[in-house]
Amino acid sequence: MPGKSPPRIYTRPFGLINGKMSIKKLLILLLLIQFKLSGQELSKADKISIAETFEIQSSILNETRKIHIYQPQGLWGMDNELTNLPVIYVLDGESQFNHTATTVDFLSIATNGNDFIPRSIVVGIPNTIRVRDLTPKEYLNFELSGGGPQFLDFITDELIPYIDSTYKTSGHRTIIGHSLGGLMSFEALLRKRKFFDNYISIDPALGFANESFLEEVIDTLNQADLSTENFYFAAANNRPMFLSKEDILQDTSKLLKSIDIPNHKFITAAKSKNWRINLTTKYYPKENHYSIPHKSTHDGLRELYKFYTFPEMTNYYHPKYKHQNDLVDRIKEHYKLISERMGSEIIPMQGYINSFAFGLDYYNRDDLTIDLLKYNIELHPNNPNMYNNLGYFYKKKGYTKEAIEMYTKSFELKPDDEILQTIKELKKMTE
Repeated sequence: MPGKSPPRIYTRPFGLINGKMSIKKLLILLLLIQFKLSGQELSKADKISIAETFEIQSSILNETRKIHIYQPQGLWGMDNELTNLPVIYVLDGESQFNHTATTVDFLSIATNGNDFIPRSIVVGIPNTIRVRDLTPKEYLNFELSGGGPQFLDFITDELIPYIDSTYKTSGHRTIIGHSLGGLMSFEALLRKRKFFDNYISIDPALGFANESFLEEVIDTLNQADLSTENFYFAAANNRPMFLSKEDILQDTSKLLKSIDIPNHKFITAAKSKNWRINLTTKYYPKENHYSIPHKSTHDGLRELYKFYTFPEMTNYYHPKYKHQNDLVDRIKEHYKLISERMGSEIIPMQGYINSFAFGLDYYNRDDLTIDLLKYNIELHPNNPNMYNNLGYFYKKKGYTKEAIEMYTKSFELKPDDEILQTIKELKKMTE
């Protein structure tokens, strides 16, 4: 497992004696914390907020829309200026945004070793008139239906340009929809392919309009070359317990006709047809229509970004790899492939490299620790924290001259009294 990164300034924190807190001060600290928690209400500053909300005036929809947005944050003073961020657009934002944002955060918090997907911005779009915006065509049984194409125009022609002009985005985008929103993931595939790279459709209501939309989807997939598109299709189990899986296609209940039956038809067609699309279908027998979004969002993102993670990293912890010293070269090659796949330059997070560097130190791979910390400097030559990290490691290992050099470079980039004091202490050791 990756090691926890040291703090930004590598001098002795308050209350530490030889790297350990005195018992007296520890007890006082615990009592103060207990008093604070039991005697006071949490202030607003103590609350955790993962997102913010803004409004955008849409001339296409002729209304003001609220938008939720999550921006990834750095840790331990690193990765605070992330660029080329992919964007994930989530429909039904009032119900699907929160769990999506936390899932994306967890899967991409590379500082903690999770590099399953790239750090990404998540945009949630709450509904105003759901049946209007999330239906791809008019249907007499659904009053106000058929506004889906116009709603997608709002996303592609107004919302995406605003997000791209306001935040540090790349051109790599994903759209996620559940139920009626799942229809709009398909509609984006049919009509708006140049705007999206990935699509996730979660238990979509493919029985909409007597399966006429399903027929349109299958007809397009039978004919079009969608080999550059990546689609994850998730289907839940909504059948009553008294019905067998074999009975489902003959059932006449409204729920099964709206969702389960057409979704099984889609999965069956996907298995039998030679569609030119990167399609993954997954059936969740233990999830129903309401429980499936969270798990399938996690699984879908993992599948769509299965090329992203670098599992070989932990190989270098093992004694059989003790003569392997090509880790940095392997990482560079891996991120070159990621960049080609995502259409813009992608580099590893500062915290990701730092965490594994100190993790390898625990496994006595000083050579790789130094290589990784130097690689972070190569990637971020104007960031004083990168020099602090290597300076700390050199100081820890007794390489005083090298530590002074690193801390001096850090101080030149950003003067800091604690760093200056550390340099003075190190120089005294060499006298």
